[in-house]
This record gives sequence, structure tokens and C-alpha cells, in this order.
Amino acid sequence: MKLLPLIFGLFSIAFASLAQTNFRSPMDIPLQLSGNFGELRPGHFHAGLDIRTQGKVGLNTYAIENGYVSRIGISEGGYGKVLCVTHPNGYTSVYAHLRKFNPKIEAFVKSIQYDEKRFLIDTTLTNQDLKVSKGDVIALSGNTGGSAGPHLHFEIRNTKTEHPINPLFFGFDIKDNIAPKAYRVAIYALNEHSHVMGKNDKIMVKTVGNGSYYQLENNQPIPVYGKIGFGIYTRDKITGSPFNFGVYSIELFKNNQLVYRHTLDSLDFATSRCINAHMDYYEASKNQRKVQRSFILPGNKLNTYSNVVNNGELFFMSEDTTEMRYEIKDFSGNTTTVKFNVFGTPQKTLARISTFTKMLIYGEENAFEDSLIKIHFPTTCLYQNTELTVKYEPAIGRCVTPITHVNTLCEPLNDYMNLSFNIENLDSLSREKAIVVSLKKDKTMLAAEGGNVNGKWISCKTRSFGPYTVFIDKTPPKLWPKNKLSGATYIQAKRIYFHCSDDISGIGDYYFLVDDKWILAEYEKNRKQLFFDLNDIKKTKSSHNLELIVTDRVGNSKRYNSTFIY
Repeated sequence: MKLLPLIFGLFSIAFASLAQTNFRSPMDIPLQLSGNFGELRPGHFHAGLDIRTQGKVGLNTYAIENGYVSRIGISEGGYGKVLCVTHPNGYTSVYAHLRKFNPKIEAFVKSIQYDEKRFLIDTTLTNQDLKVSKGDVIALSGNTGGSAGPHLHFEIRNTKTEHPINPLFFGFDIKDNIAPKAYRVAIYALNEHSHVMGKNDKIMVKTVGNGSYYQLENNQPIPVYGKIGFGIYTRDKITGSPFNFGVYSIELFKNNQLVYRHTLDSLDFATSRCINAHMDYYEASKNQRKVQRSFILPGNKLNTYSNVVNNGELFFMSEDTTEMRYEIKDFSGNTTTVKFNVFGTPQKTLARISTFTKMLIYGEENAFEDSLIKIHFPTTCLYQNTELTVKYEPAIGRCVTPITHVNTLCEPLNDYMNLSFNIENLDSLSREKAIVVSLKKDKTMLAAEGGNVNGKWISCKTRSFGPYTVFIDKTPPKLWPKNKLSGATYIQAKRIYFHCSDDISGIGDYYFLVDDKWILAEYEKNRKQLFFDLNDIKKTKSSHNLELIVTDRVGNSKRYNSTFIY
């Protein structure tokens, strides 16, 4: 263990040297953030900076260094329209949620889309295809994909490993003189022989403080015994921004000995979902408190930890008082301290009583089956041994199978389980239109999970616990023009828009024909709209025939025909 501080010091020095690069800003406005590197997001750590674009789309986005476009992606969710630029110094920059690319790149993309007759693409390129120079406008900022408002998502990755690196190492000008805030300390009894305040459970204790120093609300030592873990609910603020941000590092000390460190220098996309083990998933889901554990679950494979003693599982066996201290830092070095004491109190405790269907064993394949459902859990599904509880409720509303509770929405999965429902009671036509759906707490639909029918079973892959059932979707998508068609004349308009939505299975495919020729259409899922660019068709000042076919994910189709003059 004595080598770890040295290793970490060398690691930090190596990252600090990245500032030697001479990257320019990706935008020519003052850099203000709405999201930072490593911020805690649902199912992942944020891999870059979200740069505010003054509430507008269409701002110039610049190549930060010479290089070539190495990847272009367009998706309905996620990054939306995204560019990756590989630079000769070993780094790749990423620009996401773009409105559109520069004319040269846009023409290149459209040629691919028209060749493949599809809007969505994910294309890798060589250094001979699209070269760029530092300061070139490569795109316009936007609000595409899973974006909740206009901004530029910006990343820097190690080209060889594809690991995102904290962009602030590269000297971008983000002013910050505000220390992180601490809201609660969590203390966990980690086995059946442990207790916190006499309970074989966890407690959450509010903190009070001002500025950069905090203590527990009543400032009294907490009685504990046995194997104990800790966690901290903390958020950061950045000067001049109304948003909450993630902290850069968390350190935990026991009697002045460092026993845990978590630092957000870089991430690995392959393990980013382990955020569900790093955080207390129950607290995040149930109470919207993103408590960061300071102990490491068996299935947590994150590369962000160092100086961890016994996986952060600490023992308190004697009747002594122990000083615990958190040191929480942002990237600018602003530091918050949280001090509190615990003392050992041996006593008998009642073990937590639980009734469950089956114990799922971490690191092994697990399965459950009865007459109604089948579940298969691959070896990569769990973060630790997990109690499986399966409960049923009668079908209501559109449900054609009982509502099946597979644990709760407040428990995490790391990977996809295979969930199957018995649908032998359905006729063949209904089976073709069947789809597995997840439900919210109020039994309304959360999401369509899909479904492959094989005999009397319909199966889907999902990586969330919670309530599930099967719906039948025989309703075609909703489709109507937002602009006036039916022979309308278009002179100034650049696009023709359509409302497009589906209430169960979701939009699966869409197909535009103008004068019997395929034309590129863009689907904006968040806005429930389709549109096509009038510049993509020949302007004849005469009538054009339009045909649009939209199909949902179980094959229901809606067709729209009209004419317009352009």
C-alpha cells in the first residue's frame, strides 16, 4: 500500500502535463458550463463538458487543433449529430448535439445518407477523407439527440484507448472559486453482525456548515460496530453558473489515515455504468440524493479509485472514538472538509428481516422460471449478491399479462437480463403485435422494451429491475403536417415539418418520397417531429408529389400523401 501514494502522484503529474498542449477553445464565446466532467448522470458519468451556448443554436464550433474527422455519427438520442476529430498529438476531440456540420462535411454526410437511404449513420474515416485545421469552423452548435437544451457537449479522448480525459487538464478558461457543498453523510452496516445506531441498516445524517467546513447536524459521535462503510452526498458550484456540478475528488480519512480516494481524471466507457455501484442507487432513485459510496462493491470495476484500504470496508470493534474526515475538492482546488466522529458500541442487534424469492449470486449465471415468466441473468448482470423478489399483480388496462414486479426501480443492474413472458393465451395476430413494456410506479408505461416472439414466449433484454407487463399495439403512428400542404406553395420556407409520434412501441422507420424519389428526412424524437429540407429537391416552381410512410416497431404503418408547389 505504501506505493499507492507515489503511483497516484505520478499519475496526477502525467495528467498535469497535458496542459502543455496548445488546444484552442471549441467556441469563440466565454466558456460557461452547464455540466462538467465526471458529473453523476443516470447510468453513466458525464464524459465531457457541456458548454452553454447562450440559449441559442447555430453558434460556430471550431476544431481545437489540426487533425482529421475520424468519426461522424447521427442518432435520434444520445449525442445526436456528433463529430470526432483525431489530432496528431495522441488526442481526439468530440463535438456533440450539433445542429449541422460545415458545408464540406455536410455534403460528405448526405452522400452517405443518400447512398444508404437512411438518416441515422455511424461512420469512421481515415486521415485522407476530411482534414481540418486548427480554428476551422467544423459545425454549428445545436440541440440534437438526447439534449435537453441548446449546448455543445465537448470531450477530449486518448486516441489509443478511447478513454475520455478531464478537459480541464488542457487549460480551458473556467473560473471557479466556490468550494463544493456537503449535504449528508451516509453510514452503512455492511454485514449481518454490524450496526449503526443499533440498527443493522444504514443511516443518513444531515451536515451543517458554512463555506468550506461542515460537521454533522447534532455534532454527536455516531455509535457503530463491526464492518462499516461510509458515503457522502455532495455537489459542486462553479462561479457564475446556476447549475450543480460533480466534484473532482473525494478522500476519506480515518484518524488522519487516508483510506479511500476517488478522482475523476479519466473514465472508461466500458465501466461507466458502474456509477450504479459507486452511487447509492436506492437513494438516487427514491430520494434524488446522489450519495457517493466510499466502499467498493464487488462488481464495481471503475478505474477512479486509489489508496483504498480493504475496499473501503472499515472495522470498528473496540469502544474507542474514531475521527472520520472527508476532503472534497473541485478541479480548481477549492476544498470542503466534513468532520465527524464514530465510536464502537458492541451490542446485540436484530438482523434485518427480508423475504425474497431467490438469492442471485454475483459473478455467476442466475435464472428464475415459473409458469408466467422466465429470467436469465448473465454473469455480468450484478454488482453484488442480490435478493430477487418476484411478485405479481392482476392485469389492468392495456396489460395482457399480469403486472410482474422483478425487484424494484430502486435497485440497479449492470448488464442486460433476458426477460420472457408467457403469452400462450394470445392469438397469432396479437402475438405479432405484442411488446414488453416497463411501467412506472403508477402503472403507466415507462418505456417499450421490445420483444421477440418464440412460440408461447415473448422475450426482451433490459437492464433495469421494476414492474413489467405485455401490451398489444395495433395502433399505427400519429402523423400530420405542421406546415400547410395540399397544394400549398413554398417560397421562403426551408423545411417541411410533420408531427410524428407513437404511443406504445415507438417509431421504427420512416420513408419520404418526393416525385417517387427517396429524400432524406430527419426525425427529432424529443420533439416528436419529422422534417425534410426543401433544398434537397429540385426547385421547379411547379407541383411535387409527396408520400410519407411511418412504421412503428411492431409493423403498424401510417401513410400520408399530398402535393406542394416549390
